[in-house]
Amino acid sequence: QNSAEETSDDDKKAMLAKIYAIATEYLKEDSIFCIRDISDSEQVYDIGFIYSESMGRRLHFTMKEYLINFLKYLQNNTDYSITVLVGKTVTGIRNISKSYGTANMLHSLQGFREKKNIYFYEEEYKVSETGLIICKKQLDSLIAAIEQGEHIGIRKCVDEFYEEMQKTGITGSTMNLNINYLLFQLIHLASELDSEVNQEEILRIISETTSEEGISRGGKAHLCRMAYAYGEYLSQLRKNVSRGLLGDIEGEIKKNYASNLTLKDLSEKYYVNSAYLGQLFRRKYGCSFKDCLNKKRIEEAARLLRKTDMKIYEVAESVGYKDADYFVNKFIEAMGCTPTKYKKNY
Repeated sequence: QNSAEETSDDDKKAMLAKIYAIATEYLKEDSIFCIRDISDSEQVYDIGFIYSESMGRRLHFTMKEYLINFLKYLQNNTDYSITVLVGKTVTGIRNISKSYGTANMLHSLQGFREKKNIYFYEEEYKVSETGLIICKKQLDSLIAAIEQGEHIGIRKCVDEFYEEMQKTGITGSTMNLNINYLLFQLIHLASELDSEVNQEEILRIISETTSEEGISRGGKAHLCRMAYAYGEYLSQLRKNVSRGLLGDIEGEIKKNYASNLTLKDLSEKYYVNSAYLGQLFRRKYGCSFKDCLNKKRIEEAARLLRKTDMKIYEVAESVGYKDADYFVNKFIEAMGCTPTKYKKNY
């Protein structure tokens, strides 16, 4: 999510460690089935859990009851927002990877679903017996309009899509099937333009950020707004907006590190999608925008501690930290000692 990119990697790791500790506390002897950093990616912070029927049976719970109870325990013991993605039920250890793959599908497309704390693959991805995309003609027209970035054309195609659904009585699972087709096609288009970033994550973020209060997720207005935004994003990819952009962003950090600099503000200034900008930044520098900003602030703080008689809170404020305690913690993480000790050594 956009806000997630504004959180430093160190903070994400701390959150993950806390959630993992709470999860293993709940699971007790079953904690061996809880896997930290299951995605094995530096860009993703998640926890995996392999559920077995025997776990629920011991408590006389169904799988759904067990997982909902597990989620409630996590929510009651942490202030973090937690989402559980439950993959397809499989039999045999060899098929666990298939279940994990379906959970990843939920992660990619949850931005266009009604927001919930727990998603079950088998509820979200019910496929019709025929497996047909009922509104393929209308959706293909919509995809073409999104590619061309035509707002009027997009609105017309969305209207036609919903009219067709209403006419044929499409609801629920068949509606999801049609939306899945649309989203996967959009991911494919973006991947052809830039395959080195996580296009599934960017689509999810665009879907979530275009759903505001008063706009129903997956509804007509949401689909229009998402389509407009995605058309603009595809246009940015075609223009290769990343060329020279990161140098400008690096300059912004060096010049304005002490101000309230955010990825969202910079994306608006340079007319680029914030989720894409965050991934471009990470790809080049190997860390998040927030981590790079913190690094610059700590470097400047260290210089001030060496060269001036400023007090700790004054140094914190001058480099952009309003909370002196937070500054001290960040300084210790980066330098291995407190600002006071660092100053004494110099």
